[in-house]
Amino acid sequence: MNMLAVASPAIKLLFERVGRPEVHNRPALLGSGGSGAVIVCNHAGWADSLWMSYAVYPRQLRHMSKRELFSSPLARWVLEQGGSIPVDRADPSPSSIKSAVELLRKGELLLIFPAGTRQENARFKRGAATIALHAEVPIVPALYEGPKDMQMTHLLGRPRISVTFGAAIPTAGLPVDRSTACVLTERLQISIEKLRAFPSSVAVAA
Repeated sequence: MNMLAVASPAIKLLFERVGRPEVHNRPALLGSGGSGAVIVCNHAGWADSLWMSYAVYPRQLRHMSKRELFSSPLARWVLEQGGSIPVDRADPSPSSIKSAVELLRKGELLLIFPAGTRQENARFKRGAATIALHAEVPIVPALYEGPKDMQMTHLLGRPRISVTFGAAIPTAGLPVDRSTACVLTERLQISIEKLRAFPSSVAVAA
């Protein structure tokens, strides 16, 4: 068990003091005892991965982070304790993909930002779909709406944070090839865009 897992209950309470989080339509497979899954989400800033972790609590969320962030021993330790997996975004190595697949087969949740950038309307890359196909786990689209970062002023203002999940897309039994990954990737991008119209009145407790 890593440090993040130990500190998660306290971190959850802290997050509820710096924002007004709402979690919508979280599928049962993301709850306690659920299966492994790839969660794909739009990328607004560095805070979105933190709030996505909040949205799947008490389960721990793993995520793939660019290798450059692991340059120092301290940064590496912090990122690894937080569940990050280093990856070269320009040329993902077979070992990083294998590590992700193994985690998913063990029942872990993996967050991937398929656009690979914070720019709106960027085309999704097929890496998330490819990993899910190899692991034979569902892909869950998600939409994050909220601040790009966390600031001390949020303790007073408590901005609204919304995480909306879409229906899980199964991958088991599908061909593990480029064509299938491309089709899934297009479907994911459309699904996340549709989530922007999701009614906020059906929020459920995280």
